[in-house]
Amino acid sequence: MSRVDTFMRQIKLVTYAIAAVSLGIILCLMTLRILSRNLGLELAGLQLYAQALGVWMVFIVAGALGLENRHIKLDYFTDRFPEPIQTYHNILTGLLNTAMCVVIVGGSLLAIREFWTGTSPSVNIPLPLYYVPAIIGLTMLGIVYIRRTVTEIQSLYS
Repeated sequence: MSRVDTFMRQIKLVTYAIAAVSLGIILCLMTLRILSRNLGLELAGLQLYAQALGVWMVFIVAGALGLENRHIKLDYFTDRFPEPIQTYHNILTGLLNTAMCVVIVGGSLLAIREFWTGTSPSVNIPLPLYYVPAIIGLTMLGIVYIRRTVTEIQSLYS
């Protein structure tokens, strides 16, 4: 196993742990919000914290799901292509997916730079925290796509 594979597997475990903790905290926050509302306490901001953690939970695991080949993909028709066409199709989609990861990560980096000192209204969550999971998850997903595309290209010459 290469160093990249080892590193990716370690990052995958970390991202799943972050997502699991986020889900547990979301459950606690939403339970507390419901209880506080029913008791007339109305604790402000709990839903906004839960939403921020939801962003983390969704984006942080994108790369891990890609690494395990469990991300969303539509391959009903592509699996029915003849072998040479399927390989070229996989290369093309790998390049397009990698490009989209680059665009989203680049946009997230620009947004962090733009909103570096900003906070969300009412609960003061630093705005850059919303973009960090997209950077981590989609960078990892981009690496997965690059590796798969290279493998497909190598299969053409073997």
